[in-house]
Amino acid sequence: MLALAAAARKAAGAAFLSAAVFGCGGDSSSGQASQGQEPTPEPGIPAEGYVRLAFNESPFGPPPAAPAAIESLLDRPSAMSGPDTAFLPGINRYPDFLNTALTKLIAARHSLSTRHVVPCCGISELLYMCCRAFLGPGRSLLVREGSFPLPVWYAEQGGCEVRKVPLRGGRAADPEAMLGAVDGTTGLVYIANPDNPEGSLLSAGDLETFVEQVYRRSPQTAVLVDEAYMEYVLREPRPEAIPLVFRYPVLVGRTFSKAWGMAGLRAGYVVGNEELILILNGLLSGYIGGDPGWRMFEGNVNRIAAAAIEGVLNAEGFAFVDSVRERNAALRSYLAGSLAGLGFESLPSEASFLFVPIGSDGEDLRRWLCGRNVLVQAGASFHPAYADRIRVSVGSREELDAFLEALSAYDPSAGRPPSCFRVFYHGI
Repeated sequence: MLALAAAARKAAGAAFLSAAVFGCGGDSSSGQASQGQEPTPEPGIPAEGYVRLAFNESPFGPPPAAPAAIESLLDRPSAMSGPDTAFLPGINRYPDFLNTALTKLIAARHSLSTRHVVPCCGISELLYMCCRAFLGPGRSLLVREGSFPLPVWYAEQGGCEVRKVPLRGGRAADPEAMLGAVDGTTGLVYIANPDNPEGSLLSAGDLETFVEQVYRRSPQTAVLVDEAYMEYVLREPRPEAIPLVFRYPVLVGRTFSKAWGMAGLRAGYVVGNEELILILNGLLSGYIGGDPGWRMFEGNVNRIAAAAIEGVLNAEGFAFVDSVRERNAALRSYLAGSLAGLGFESLPSEASFLFVPIGSDGEDLRRWLCGRNVLVQAGASFHPAYADRIRVSVGSREELDAFLEALSAYDPSAGRPPSCFRVFYHGI
């Protein structure tokens, strides 16, 4: 792993930190990648009047302490209202460049040293950071087809090679199939657990076996495990990848956007092998220079997000997330049963959504529902093989009933509905 850290630090310093747009080949100075295309600009999603079952947002909101912590921050004095004698800066001050308090709380949450943690602007920033750190000339990204597409988007926009393991029978590829594609040129392996969009879950044993065998095949390959939906998993103990960071070059992404109910704050964190964390510290979005690995950045997590998170990382906050887990499972079961009553058998899911084969074109249904102010995601946005599916978030009971009522009136033989804005380019 020392060789991996040294190689990545060298690559990061030479290839990425001096450039506004990272690139693995071709001319990246214009911001255009040698692979991939710019997304078509789309109108924003209206905040009012739509049943939002396309984004996997939590209908339960944040823990009650989060709004209170934000209000307390906003009440802090500024230079205009008097001296800040208690040194409690408000939003007129930059955030802590090192995210010191936040990092300590996250580390304590997982019984880790702060050397294993980096807060970030959701898992999206982490994916970008990892593409910058571990991809480059001769270093490819390995994913399975049909999985969460954002890491592929980042890699292709940088002109990096992406290797995709094909689906098996229209379902997610298993770890054995992914393992067969690992070699010495694999810079980064991305795997989501639970998976998005299927909601399937690898056991702790299967995940550890996969990581161990990746390491045996290519010790310089980093493995990123996206656990955005892990808090929703009912299975105990949950198959978390965090224990693996002490033995292998593994990074684990977590977010406050899902079960914690704070998607609008754009905050998350990565737990990882200490050497890999050192690399990522020099690749945050607010980085202002210096050798890779030094924590010299402007602070990528804003004060409001940090205050909210610091206010909920406690016993009450953890109990709140436990209750969200149970309530999500009950609503997920209700949604699955109601869909079955309409003739649609959804795939088993451990997350906050269901992936539903509908027997007709999922994009047609998405457009039809969109025209009735219900937003879902079309399966084809993940992979052409998923064209007959939709992904539906677990919303509130009222939101689910509105979706089910609209779905029950759908007639796939009526022809393609009028165009309706796509929900997201990259499929989340």
